[in-house]
Amino acid sequence: MKATNRHSNSQFPIKVAEELYEIYDFVNSFTVATATTDYDLKTQQAAAFKNISKTWLILIWTDQDISIKFNSTDNPAIVIPADQSPFEFRNIIQASNIYISNASGSTANIKVMLV
Repeated sequence: MKATNRHSNSQFPIKVAEELYEIYDFVNSFTVATATTDYDLKTQQAAAFKNISKTWLILIWTDQDISIKFNSTDNPAIVIPADQSPFEFRNIIQASNIYISNASGSTANIKVMLV
């Protein structure tokens, strides 16, 4: 009698994990004053884009509504509402810099994680 595998691949497919990364950058607790346009994260925060050359995940925490642009100040702005914090960008852009604008009327307290 031939042994059978009651857990065939068609019933229980092998799950493949996403690629895991060992390095990341975390910019902890910086502020962007109200009326600031195109705050250059890479230039202003030494921890940003220090260990990674391209991103696959970006998390942004903010306590004020802000807008960001990736890679160039010529790109269109993306609004990040404070009530959606942390805001996640996953596998949609390879960012090499982030520009932050704050027109909220209050200083924005921000954290950024780059993977």
